[in-house]
Amino acid sequence: MTLASLYLHDFRNYAHLELSLTPGVSLFFGKNAQGKTNLLEACYYLSTLTSPRAERDLDLARWGTDRFTLGARLTEPDQTSYIRIDTIVRPALRRRVLIDDRPAKRPELVAHFPCVYFSPDDLYMVKRGSSLRRRFLDSLLSRLDPGYARELSRYEDTVTRRNAILKKAFMSSSWDKTLEGLDQILIDSGSAVLNRRLSLMSTFSGQVSDTYRFISGDECSVSYSSSLGDLSGSREDTARLFREKLASIRAEERNRGVTLVGPHRDDISITFGDKTVRYFGSQGEQRSVALALRLAEARALEERLMRKPVLLLDDVFSELDESRREKVLSLCDFGHQILLTSTDPVPIAGSNVRMYAVGEDTVKPL
Repeated sequence: MTLASLYLHDFRNYAHLELSLTPGVSLFFGKNAQGKTNLLEACYYLSTLTSPRAERDLDLARWGTDRFTLGARLTEPDQTSYIRIDTIVRPALRRRVLIDDRPAKRPELVAHFPCVYFSPDDLYMVKRGSSLRRRFLDSLLSRLDPGYARELSRYEDTVTRRNAILKKAFMSSSWDKTLEGLDQILIDSGSAVLNRRLSLMSTFSGQVSDTYRFISGDECSVSYSSSLGDLSGSREDTARLFREKLASIRAEERNRGVTLVGPHRDDISITFGDKTVRYFGSQGEQRSVALALRLAEARALEERLMRKPVLLLDDVFSELDESRREKVLSLCDFGHQILLTSTDPVPIAGSNVRMYAVGEDTVKPL
């Protein structure tokens, strides 16, 4: 699959843009704040109906407008297909999503046009707290399994409700029955979330390790760290362990007014031997781990969807040495299309590279 053309209307700083693309590497270069990242953001939105940067679609519409349109033409050896998304952001959010002029939903977009977005901020996935690593895992699982997003939402809603009841239960035992009912929902939905996470990690851990070895030549280990402890048993065992854990910390949860165990407290553990990368890895090692996570994400999507994701690299090359740049670009040899941004026209070896100058709200092929 190749992204052959991209269309933007009233998206970010672009009033109107039609851009032809080729297989291989497309390098968009120009000064900061000229719209390079917006091009990659448009691609990611066409794949997921979400932005990797903005929390609200309202922020994506060009200043002074209340709607935007994105489009893409995708080519394969035996067919051509089209995606179009019309989004109205005011007074209320409305979208029309079409694949080949037929209405489509988010799972169909993900399967039809998979993308993986790389950013220098990915370093925070490794350096900072567990919430960013959980968000990464949940985002990937939501694209691999549409049912996961529903189960996760059910679990998170239950945690919110349960926390509210715990604060009341601290003052009165009259809330105990309500709490017991929420416990069962928490256990059911939480066990479902854990089951899906553990199923993914059974293969994803090895993919991250393999990718890190490919990038750096070194070894790292990746595992799922649960607040419930050992989860090597069945889903029924997980539910039983969850129930026992909740019972053992009931008094502490009442005192603190929060749910202290469950998937919302879990983490992905990344280590070099017995050393945690978050605390003991160098900046270069941490950046390579972040890159390995994204490349493993691409591999997981490819294996599930049977399509090679387009790789969107936002100013990532400035953070990589020459060896790691070459490793990433070599993915073109395996069929990946790469769109990358840079403030400078980074020299890239090979004939399958096209350069685009970005500035003054325009994009000019060179």
